[in-house]
Amino acid sequence: MIDPMADLGGSANASNETDSKEVFDPILLNSNLQRIDKIRSLMGIISGCVAGIFGLTGISGLVCFIILHLFVLVSIAAFKMNFQLKAHTRQSWLGYLTANLQQSGLSFMLFWTLFYGVVYLY
Repeated sequence: MIDPMADLGGSANASNETDSKEVFDPILLNSNLQRIDKIRSLMGIISGCVAGIFGLTGISGLVCFIILHLFVLVSIAAFKMNFQLKAHTRQSWLGYLTANLQQSGLSFMLFWTLFYGVVYLY
């Protein structure tokens, strides 16, 4: 006898409902977001060093940060995620590009001023 709760009878409605549901693992999502945050933090530090060493000041330093920030995040999306952002982070593109922007920006400014001062003031 077939268990009616298992729905092994193969009704058409049950198969359509299970196909439309997504499989979601919060542990893997958390791991993916932590890796992306580490890369963003490192990107802020490295881009600050680059802007400071090259002597960028004012708007040119900010433009350097924005360009490098977008380049790194699009590279991660292209090479690691194959542009399937929802499958890896469950974020929108705007949320992905602007998440932790303040943290990265502060790291950028710290190392930008530090390296600019070390290279050009001392």
